[in-house]
Amino acid sequence: MPLTDFPTVLEIKDPIHGYVSLTALEKEIIDLRLSQRLRYIQSPAGLSLVYPGAATSLMGRTLGFMHMTEVFLEYLGGDVDEILRGRLASLLLMLTNGPWGNVSEEYLSVRGNTRQRIVKLILEQSVVKGIVEKHGFTANEVVDLILKGVPIKGLNLDLIHCPINPELIDDLERDSYFAGVEYAQLEFRRLFSATRITKNKIAVERSSLFTLESYLSAAANMFEAVYFHKTVRAAELMLLRVLDEAGSQLFPLPTEDPNSFLNCDDLTFLHRLLNVDNDDPDEMQTANSIFNDFRRRNLIKLVSSRAISDPVFLGNLETADGLYSIEKEIADDAGIDPTNVYIDFPDRVSVTFYPGRFGFEDLVLFERGSSGYEFWLATDLSPMARSFSRLLKPIRVYTTRGYRSKLKKSADRVLESVDTTGAK
Repeated sequence: MPLTDFPTVLEIKDPIHGYVSLTALEKEIIDLRLSQRLRYIQSPAGLSLVYPGAATSLMGRTLGFMHMTEVFLEYLGGDVDEILRGRLASLLLMLTNGPWGNVSEEYLSVRGNTRQRIVKLILEQSVVKGIVEKHGFTANEVVDLILKGVPIKGLNLDLIHCPINPELIDDLERDSYFAGVEYAQLEFRRLFSATRITKNKIAVERSSLFTLESYLSAAANMFEAVYFHKTVRAAELMLLRVLDEAGSQLFPLPTEDPNSFLNCDDLTFLHRLLNVDNDDPDEMQTANSIFNDFRRRNLIKLVSSRAISDPVFLGNLETADGLYSIEKEIADDAGIDPTNVYIDFPDRVSVTFYPGRFGFEDLVLFERGSSGYEFWLATDLSPMARSFSRLLKPIRVYTTRGYRSKLKKSADRVLESVDTTGAK
């Protein structure tokens, strides 16, 4: 499907993809205040503290996600209507971001505010509903694009969890470019051209296994060098602690007041946190202290790290109460306050990408043989795909300045007691 089939009303120059076109519906949504605030939200929130050139806003990511969705659906054989629906779904998904992007996503998701739920609220309680209806969609129809997936060739394509993921591919290329690293060299058009929909699944030609692995390799490299970089994560853990301390006083949850939430950006938080006075609650005083350290780059420090496979321990990390109990155990052993202990692990929602975020174990390879098509799981033929379902996960313990030597022995002792077989 050539781009000229689109009812384009505007083109915007993007440093990664060239000119990105917008339809009248998309332009009308992007012109709204709730969309323009994305210009003032950085994500990943801690990236620019390590890579100064990577101060990228969510507005660029929004255009990139829309464009990559269009290209992907075009290669899958989608028609104009299907592709327009896909682009609309990707645009609405980006509107769900709060200040500090990936950090607020974790804060919100822990409290039941998933991206899907926020899109539903946007379409029910904001001006976006009237705009999409004016352009021929119903609110329920658009909600279904998010909850059930974008219909194409008999498959409902889930843009959030699809293993060949247009949002991730844009993130990899964009963050690699602006961070000035070269870990995300991938031929996404070659990958898209080798991708098919078969048996209600995304499948990739077996002959293009190298192209698929270059995509997986780029994702793994960016995870190790950028998204899970110890200093990037130190900054993001501090911002997450600010929200845990005083999030309810910084902005309302979307379920409480969606329109006020959609007016917030990084500048909202900056203004509020820089204007804390003695009359503010203790939670705001603590949040202000943490944020001031973040601004001065007085970041928390890594004191212990260990690869762990114990499923009970890893399961505890995935709940707020379980995570706090482990932080408290380490703090009590060291004789310090638990607020000075931070635990990080790769599966956190605030980690932009981690191996296992998408279901690569369900990704299928296909080849046409003498008796018809043959299929294999990607994990059966690709060591790289298998590595994404690894059991060992790096667990890190950070602490505030002044407690490094005191906490290290306690952190090492607790982590080493969990999974002694994992070290062998």
